[in-house]
Amino acid sequence: MKQWFLLLSLLFPGLLFAKPLSLMLSVPPLQTLAQQLGGDWVQVQSLVRPGENPHSYEPTPKQIAALARADLYLYLGIPFEQAWIQRIRAAHPHLRVLDLPSLLQGRLHRAFDPHIWTDPQLTKQMLQALRDTLISLDPQHRGEYEAGYRRLAQALDQLDQEIQAQLQDRSPRAFLVFHPAWGYFAQRYGLTQLAIEREGKEPGPRALADLIDQARRLGLRAVFVQPQFNPKAAAQIARAIGGRVVPLDPLAPDYFENLRRVARAIAQSANP
Repeated sequence: MKQWFLLLSLLFPGLLFAKPLSLMLSVPPLQTLAQQLGGDWVQVQSLVRPGENPHSYEPTPKQIAALARADLYLYLGIPFEQAWIQRIRAAHPHLRVLDLPSLLQGRLHRAFDPHIWTDPQLTKQMLQALRDTLISLDPQHRGEYEAGYRRLAQALDQLDQEIQAQLQDRSPRAFLVFHPAWGYFAQRYGLTQLAIEREGKEPGPRALADLIDQARRLGLRAVFVQPQFNPKAAAQIARAIGGRVVPLDPLAPDYFENLRRVARAIAQSANP
């Protein structure tokens, strides 16, 4: 056994002693994709765990300390990141930060919506930037990162085509949500997201009545809510339109199956 170990170490010195790159980011779906892209050569940690609300989240001292050991942080612009990014940079000036919204500048048009990953094509562009950054940090494994990206890009294109086909004949071209987390998804598939909450605030009585009237006229029969938010207000609106509350989670870690669930739910949410 020792002889084999010595032989392998001589033939492949980087194989036995290579340390995976440490990546940190904000949300579980991006964690899943980054891990699939990097494979065995990365270790990816999401600060926000499934079920937690990123709008009110604060990193723990343990997580802040872990950033000191990270090789790369993927910045999305989630509300807690906007509040913490300067402190993170000040505490860890040598931490490399990949600012994904800045890389997509000119392609993002929705204020107050950092949920970029809900559009598979924008997600593909983010992963391309991640691939290039990983190669710059770890050129020894360029082939693995390029192969991981190719697999994901192909899967994202297939997912995009599936959703396009599922939603292309949907009428009306609108769906009702409590929190506006699906703007990029709607933009990608020619839909309109009608949001109850705007910039963290629920509507006043008149605006709420107008929204209910609009939903009735369109024949909408579902109010989509994130499990991280209190569904009470959404339930009241669902009763007013004779519909139901349907959970949709943009933070679900199973990225591909989750977006398929989202498309099916939206396709079935109207009754003109």
